[in-house]
Parts: sequence; C-alpha cells; structure tokens
Amino acid sequence: MNKDKETVRENYLKKFRRENRMIDDYFGKGTIEVGDKIVELLKKEDLTHDGAYASLQYAYNKIRYESNFLKLN
Repeated sequence: MNKDKETVRENYLKKFRRENRMIDDYFGKGTIEVGDKIVELLKKEDLTHDGAYASLQYAYNKIRYESNFLKLN
C-alpha cells in the first residue's frame, strides 16, 4: 500500500467526516456495505449511543487481538 493511501486511512479512522469520500477506494470493495450493516444491527439492538460506541470499540479491540488468526483484506 502506498504512503498516500496509508495516510488517508489513518486520518479517516481518527476522525469520521460527514462527507464519505470514496471509502471503498481506500479500504476495498464492500466497506461501506459492511459498515451500513453494522449500523443497522446496532439500531436493531436498540443500544444507546454510548452502548453502540462501546460495542464498536470492543469489536475493534477483538479484531486487533485476533488479527493473527483472521484474514482481513
């Protein structure tokens, strides 16, 4: 991955902006669809904003922990 894409990825993950700029181009096809599915699941579970955020943080931590065992493209 080139340095420009790496910088864009890091900046996106640090601060979400309301205007989603071609996320699939930087992270791969299907990224937006998966993100939308996650948001719909959080809504379905009727979590508070804090609960939803905590769930996402837990998922992020779990992915990082299991990164040696998962194939993430």
